[in-house]
Amino acid sequence: MAVIQLVVAIILSLIATCGKCVHVLLGDPVTFPGTENCLTGEPAKLHRVGEHSTSLVAHREQGVWSPAWDYKDRVNRGASFAFNSTVYTDKGLYVLGCGSREERTYLYVVIGFEASVNEGEPAKLMCYISGQHVDAIRWEKGQETLLELNLSSGEIQYAPGLDGKLSLSPDGKLGDYSLILNQVLSEDQGDYFCSAHANGAREQWGEPAAVKLRVISKKPDPMGTRPTRTPTKSVTKGEHMGTWAIVVITAAVVFLIGVPPSILLGWYLKSRRAPHGSGVGRYTVCGAIR
Repeated sequence: MAVIQLVVAIILSLIATCGKCVHVLLGDPVTFPGTENCLTGEPAKLHRVGEHSTSLVAHREQGVWSPAWDYKDRVNRGASFAFNSTVYTDKGLYVLGCGSREERTYLYVVIGFEASVNEGEPAKLMCYISGQHVDAIRWEKGQETLLELNLSSGEIQYAPGLDGKLSLSPDGKLGDYSLILNQVLSEDQGDYFCSAHANGAREQWGEPAAVKLRVISKKPDPMGTRPTRTPTKSVTKGEHMGTWAIVVITAAVVFLIGVPPSILLGWYLKSRRAPHGSGVGRYTVCGAIR
């Protein structure tokens, strides 16, 4: 039994090597390549090949893919077949049959972590690999290769236009093959994958295998970059008007409180005095009349 399982595993490995390899971050959607290329009216089925059995994943009727029972809660009907979210056990070999032709796809579902960085700042996407039987380190964004390091020569091959924008950690001899982005732009947002290769085939994934990079965009200032303005004249005038109003009100209150008693006191004193030449010669002093 152990020998049979080993043979099956070797066959699956060879099939996967000869077919397409698709990798996706756990929980992300994935579209199976080739499912939209089947000719109209041509019968099509997608099977998953396991070590002990082969199971139907979906079939196409009248140009629309329909999922099998085990996948109906994670698949939307459409012209192409896709999982709207992946689970860890989705990894494995899938065989697409369109009429007389077949396409093989090996799906890798990897676990990564999320990183956020402000637009315009540098970013370091961590990846550590300790494999001894590998000859290249590769970084990919989605399914596109960004760079590949040849371990024997130390040469790095970049995708067009990326030389000078990307680099690898200088601590590769210590197992650190982290990807460094010198200045992050909004279009750099996405899923990044790190893996080790031997003889042109993927040998192992890095630790962590993937990074979901989120770029925090700078919101443009609708007013532009302008210096802070001083208060306008209307505001200053209003403040002065308020100050004068307080002064006027205070003066009125003082007038109303202080003036009437002064008038009454003056009237009282005037009434107690004898006017000059009035002919009145008597006045009272301590009750005596003089």
